[in-house]
Amino acid sequence: MLILIWFIVCIIFAFVQYILGDSGHALELFALLTAISLFLLNKLTNKNKTKK
Repeated sequence: MLILIWFIVCIIFAFVQYILGDSGHALELFALLTAISLFLLNKLTNKNKTKK
């Protein structure tokens, strides 16, 4: 699970860095997208745990 989180964060970082570069808002967008993706991943894994 930790490896999946690491890949998600790295992909988001690369995407934001490619799109915004050295903009002042790149870190804010990176933090927002990472928080949203980790929240959704948490919801998905909790949903799968309750089905079992």
